Amino acid sequence: METIAQSLWGQLIMTLVFGFLTGLELRTYVNRYHPDRNELFFGTVRTLSFTAVGGFVLYLLDAWYFLVGMVGLTALFLLYYHDALKRKSASVLLYWVWLLVYTYGALALTQPFWVLALVFVTLVLVLNAKQSIEQMVAKISGEELTILAKLVLLSGIILPLLPNEVLHPMLPVSPFKIWLAVVVVSSVSYIGYIAQKYFFKEQGVMVTSVFGGIYSSTATTVVLAKKSQEIPRQSYKMTAAILIATGLMYLRLWTIAAVFFWEVALALLPYLTVFALLTFALAMVYAYKERRQTDNKQVSSPTGNPLELKVAFIFATMFVLMAVVTQLVNQHFGDTGLRYLSVIVGFTDIDPFVLSLLNGSYATEHTTIAGAILIAAGSNNFLKAVYALVLGEPRAGKFAASWLFVLGGVTILAGWLAFN
Repeated sequence: METIAQSLWGQLIMTLVFGFLTGLELRTYVNRYHPDRNELFFGTVRTLSFTAVGGFVLYLLDAWYFLVGMVGLTALFLLYYHDALKRKSASVLLYWVWLLVYTYGALALTQPFWVLALVFVTLVLVLNAKQSIEQMVAKISGEELTILAKLVLLSGIILPLLPNEVLHPMLPVSPFKIWLAVVVVSSVSYIGYIAQKYFFKEQGVMVTSVFGGIYSSTATTVVLAKKSQEIPRQSYKMTAAILIATGLMYLRLWTIAAVFFWEVALALLPYLTVFALLTFALAMVYAYKERRQTDNKQVSSPTGNPLELKVAFIFATMFVLMAVVTQLVNQHFGDTGLRYLSVIVGFTDIDPFVLSLLNGSYATEHTTIAGAILIAAGSNNFLKAVYALVLGEPRAGKFAASWLFVLGGVTILAGWLAFN
């Protein structure tokens, strides 16, 4: 037995109801945004109800009749549009509303009910969102669209074209995996960039530490340490912010490992989780100790555009270089050499090294790779400790550096001993 929505009369009723409701929504739109310019719109509730039913009847009779009706509707709008141009009112919004309502009947007769409902809901939501859309457009610059286009270029055009086979024994990573690493890191950075720029534009110290830590805990430590010189009476808060960025580094490393090498991620899970929680707990202690009622100072973002193509190509080059170096060290010095390399790499940007470990085909166990990642993270904490001590306000720099040195040592020790 046919359901009501599948029966012919049910389809006609739903077409009429959605046409009527769309007309009501259009009337609300006119009254809200064009209360004094009624000449821009003619016909709303009844007109769109008849438009929906007309499209239903014409499509039911013959698809060619439906097309003729669409042409007639378009011709009628062209007459209106010609007159609207004289009044310097050149919007085609009404035409698209009419056209979508006209297709309600065809959708009801040929498609599942949810398709018709989705078109109706989308139309209503877009009409209601006029003010929000205008505000969003005012905020978004051409640069943001360029950044989005670059992300599409990296992920949707370049990535599918690359081979997924190892091209040379000295480079144990396929071009596809190299560029996939670039896409993943760029996407994570882009999310932090967008969140910080549009949702937390007037960011304070703590928000900067969170979204900066998503991108780079090292860069965030440098920015916060320099900023602590300007607000020396917030030493505890600046210390907490630097520690939060480091805690997010541990979570970020686990997320990257989970994307590329699940066995390594499982091996790292207890260690990175404990270190992250420990770091956050220390940060909470210092945040709690910040008793003074001070302003939530704005801190500049530690990064600019995270999707500069030049930066992406440099990252890919560093990825390839680290993969080759790691392969050579692993071949000639084995697992011990890989651990020492991890210590050295920690004093640079560890992302290319970590990603080369996760994507390469090395003659080593996944537990050794997990240990190398921990060692590199610990060594990187030493680097951040130096930045905090040298660049930061004396008290904040001393507090942050002390804990970063401790965390670095414990992390290296865990990586060296737990996965030996």
